[in-house]
Order: sequence, then structure tokens, then C-alpha cells
Amino acid sequence: MAQALGHRISDPALLDRARTHTSRLGAQATPADKRAGANERLEFLGDAILGAALADLLCTAHPEADEGTLSRMKSTLASRATLAKRFDELDLAPVCNVGDQMGKEWPGSVKANLMEALLCAVYLDGGWLAARNAVAQVMGPLLVAADSAAQDNRQRLQEWCLAHHQRLPEYTCERTGGSHHAPEFTAGVTIAGHSAQGQGGSRRRAEAAAALALLGILGEESKTGTPK
Repeated sequence: MAQALGHRISDPALLDRARTHTSRLGAQATPADKRAGANERLEFLGDAILGAALADLLCTAHPEADEGTLSRMKSTLASRATLAKRFDELDLAPVCNVGDQMGKEWPGSVKANLMEALLCAVYLDGGWLAARNAVAQVMGPLLVAADSAAQDNRQRLQEWCLAHHQRLPEYTCERTGGSHHAPEFTAGVTIAGHSAQGQGGSRRRAEAAAALALLGILGEESKTGTPK
């Protein structure tokens, strides 16, 4: 874990809290038990730490990007889908504790929450610089490729739809605000009764955001066995 996060958490109790999901405590756990032994409060703070660190790192990696572009890149990197993917790639599951009811393949939301809790533990143990470095370690080259990665989500969704439903997703998009120089669009995407929305500074970026959101929904349902 220290190698994955770029920081060795020195407080064993803090580390145990960060890597223990609430589901591990069982149905009989009291609210006090959960506050003391699980990571929900760490997830809450970790989400804010992650957002601040990503904003800092993206401003450094993309000095010419405008606010809208930076916001979209941050949204992509902080998404549940991205965090869950990096959790798997860093092989963090063996060092985390999750209830048996979650099954062998944990939901993406559980993985993302564990990642946020671990980043929070780094912050509480080592301070802001350690946390910023941990986010940089976890995200790696994604920080540079974030904008192009967001655009690839349309292609990923198209491939998924063709493989599972033999047809393309359907998009709608309209301008919903912004100024003449910085417009804002909202897009919707639907496939086989599933739908999601996304926002962006162009039609293409709004559709990419919607595609990412729908990919997250479809990924969750495929893991839990919900009919597609």
C-alpha cells in the first residue's frame, strides 16, 4: 500500500479505519461502532482532499487550460469509475476489509470510497503535501491525458452498446447556460432503458460526460447482476 500511495501511514489505528468498509462491521454495529471503526467520515474528507489535490495538479499539468476544461478533467479523474479502476490497477483489495455480503467482485462505489478514505488517511498522517503526492502517485499519467480520456468515453460506450445490444446509444443535447465565449451544454444518453446526463462546454464534451456517467451505471449493474 505504501508503494501505491507513495506514503507509509504511521498510525496503525488510522490505517485500519481507512481500509475497513462499514459493511465489514455487520448489521449489529451501532452508530458509535461505525464512527470508531469504519471509514465513512474519512471518505467524506477524502473526497474534498482528492478534489483539491486534483485541482492543484491539473493546473500545473495544463497551464493553458481554461476553467471549464479543468473542471471537466477533474470530474473525470474524481469519478467513481476512475477511482475504482485505479483501485483495481493498484491491487488494493487484498489490504482492505469489506463485508462478505459484497461478494467477490466489490461494487465500484465501494472501491472508490475506500480509495478516498485511504487518501484521507495519508492527509491526516502526513499533511497536505503527502496527500497531494499520493493523488499524483495514484493518478499518474491520467493527469496529463485527462481531457482526451474524457472524449474517449463516447467510443467506449458505443463499443459496449454494440456488444450488448447491437445498436448505438441515443444522445440529446441542448445549450443550458454560460456566456457567448463560455457556453454550457447538457447532454443526455439512453440505451435499452438506461439513461444518464452530463454537462460540458461543448456538445461533444457534454456527450462525453454523459457517456462516462452511463458507463458507471452499466458497470455497476453488470457487477450486481441487474438485468441489462
